[in-house]
Amino acid sequence: MAAATDTAPQTTIPCAHMQTSLTPDKLINSANAGLIIHRVGQFKYEFSDEGHGFSVDLLNYINENQLGTATTFCYEETFGVRDRVHWLIHMRSADAYKKLLHMVDHDEKFQDISIRDRLPEKGHGNWEKIFIESSMQERILVPQHGVNQHHDDDDDPDLFAPPAYNQTMQPRDEQLHSGNAGAIVMRAGNVKYEFREEGRIFWWDWQEHVNLALPGRVTSFLYEETWGRQDRVHCLIHLRDLEDYKAVLELERDPAFREEVYAKQRVHESKGGGTWEQLFVDGTIDDTLLVPRMPSQH
Repeated sequence: MAAATDTAPQTTIPCAHMQTSLTPDKLINSANAGLIIHRVGQFKYEFSDEGHGFSVDLLNYINENQLGTATTFCYEETFGVRDRVHWLIHMRSADAYKKLLHMVDHDEKFQDISIRDRLPEKGHGNWEKIFIESSMQERILVPQHGVNQHHDDDDDPDLFAPPAYNQTMQPRDEQLHSGNAGAIVMRAGNVKYEFREEGRIFWWDWQEHVNLALPGRVTSFLYEETWGRQDRVHCLIHLRDLEDYKAVLELERDPAFREEVYAKQRVHESKGGGTWEQLFVDGTIDDTLLVPRMPSQH
């Protein structure tokens, strides 16, 4: 497995790799994964503490028993919907999902975690009672590739796609990712079909300007949604700390940045010309702020 990029910025700010006792170099994260399952669920308010307890137990068991196969981190949605929880399940390939399914179906300890009574003083019940019905959903995020770039991982048969750390010239030891970031802004948007390449190049350009300007503070990686909505792309903006998002906003207001990124012509004259505003379906770009959930908060 490719080594995790965890010689990156050291911080005392809580981050997701603190959710497990495993050392960072043994974990798969958003920088070195071949694909990521983004799972979302909504706790009922009255069972939120028990829901987080269930999540911690499940996360610990998966990470320790699927070492090298899958790493799961848990985050809380902040400035969004209360008690909505997000899991990022990092894998090197889709084949790893078979091992997860085998564990779900045949591992007695895993099944015990799932069926255990979590509500002994609240009417009894397991995880099924904790979540709002139909709130659980998943999407597959695959690192964007093929945007005028070649890298050594192209021929690695164990990877579903080249990992995201290849996307930037930001030094590996300064990269932030889902394991060592203090916060993550998940930005998603629908690229118009006719501008699917131009939209990806714009986002790639935007993130590299940010990455090179703010090493050690911000690292952005680009992913595309697979087996989901066609041409919906996701940008994971990893922040050392939530305060570092101010630096992103200040950078975007810089005249040179606006000229080089936002004012640049993105659509060829043969297609009518235009800047980045023409590339996306209006109203589809949205941000979700995720903060790592610490076991001690349970």
